[in-house]
Amino acid sequence: MQDWLLATLVAPPVAGEAVSAALFEAGAEGIWEDYPDQQGRLVFKSGFAQGREMYLMAQLPGSLRRVAEALGLSATDFELTLELRKGENYAESWKKDLKPIAVSPRLVVAPSWWTGPIAYENSAKILRLDPGSAFGSGHHPTTYMCLRLMIQLDESGLKPASILDLGAGSGVLAIAAALIWPQALISAIDDDPETLFAFKSNITLNGLEDRLEAWEGTLATFEDRRFDLILANLTRNVLIDLAPDLSSKIRSPGRLILSGLLENQSDDIIKKFSSYGFSLERHLGLDEWSALSLSELVSSQGAAREIVEIDREGEENNVNQDSSEKELSAQQTNDSPSRDPL
Repeated sequence: MQDWLLATLVAPPVAGEAVSAALFEAGAEGIWEDYPDQQGRLVFKSGFAQGREMYLMAQLPGSLRRVAEALGLSATDFELTLELRKGENYAESWKKDLKPIAVSPRLVVAPSWWTGPIAYENSAKILRLDPGSAFGSGHHPTTYMCLRLMIQLDESGLKPASILDLGAGSGVLAIAAALIWPQALISAIDDDPETLFAFKSNITLNGLEDRLEAWEGTLATFEDRRFDLILANLTRNVLIDLAPDLSSKIRSPGRLILSGLLENQSDDIIKKFSSYGFSLERHLGLDEWSALSLSELVSSQGAAREIVEIDREGEENNVNQDSSEKELSAQQTNDSPSRDPL
């Protein structure tokens, strides 16, 4: 084993993709995303060869200043720390912090290497995952909320025959869809070949080769195909730009699950997609993040409010509202569905 550098970089959510690119350009041998901090900022951890301390401290601040200028941020919005790790295997060390997470008593996402106890092991479907360099371990609030929305839609009676995961990453959403809806044909697409390799490995890991199609490309790849449900955990700007194309790919009446959104961006998405005939069905919130379920059928009345406490080691506890809270929630949903804080 050899010594290596752990770089921890905290950044605003809007800078996520740019920060990842800056770290790789600086020579990162791998990047993983930790839990958001208390302010809802992204926390990236990356490994570098020992001896690059001076280079990193000289180059990364300049890269971050350019990112800040391009996005209208301040350099003080970013925090960078370096730590020397002695005698550790870099390729294995990051796995120690990644534990199973229970989406519900019916679905648990667990790392492929996890050998410890798993909540609901006797009743839940276990989704085994090796994220590799791809986004999506199930722990990020946006991924977690998409998974919860899928469970909720299934429990409400939705039985889609065809599902598309746009921007598949590690494949966690597509694989979960295959486990939740065994009757459905699942297609997933990503424009990153390395990400697609990790996704295909996870398809095999879960024994779903005959149920999942993995494509390299963009939404335009599917041309005339239509889907009953589309999953898109992207970003606000990308979702806004894709709104007409996403809407055209839905087999009416269909649904969209959209995330990658900060809470203050939700209204923009709801308004944009309403112009294509979609109404808000469910709205989940966790930390500073938001996830939406939109439907061509549902009017914006009476979405249920749910509060969930999450134990990220693979267990969760539901917190029941008392009657006064329920009455208040009902009043709040007279005009539009309320946000569901998880």
